[in-house]
Amino acid sequence: MSIGGIASIGGGISPISRPIPGIGAAEIGPGGDSFKDAVARGLQSVSNQENQADGLSQALAAGEQVQIHDVMAATTKAQLSVDLLVQVRNKAVDAYREIMNMQV
Repeated sequence: MSIGGIASIGGGISPISRPIPGIGAAEIGPGGDSFKDAVARGLQSVSNQENQADGLSQALAAGEQVQIHDVMAATTKAQLSVDLLVQVRNKAVDAYREIMNMQV
């Protein structure tokens, strides 16, 4: 994404002739992944952790040979992942609202 310079206003402000550091960094990260890909990987990771916790819980309920501490660790890890996901979503919504309320 390229952002052009601001045209001169009354001769006092000159256009930006060099790129601004950090512009476009949100689109493509250092690994070449887009923000969309990073979010998709995060969502998939949370989903996998929930599925693993559910599987261990069902195995324990079915009487299979599963350690209770493994079940508790998996469910706690899944819960923390969901909590983090909700907080990231809340921050993204807050940032969007802040941008939409800016006076232009």
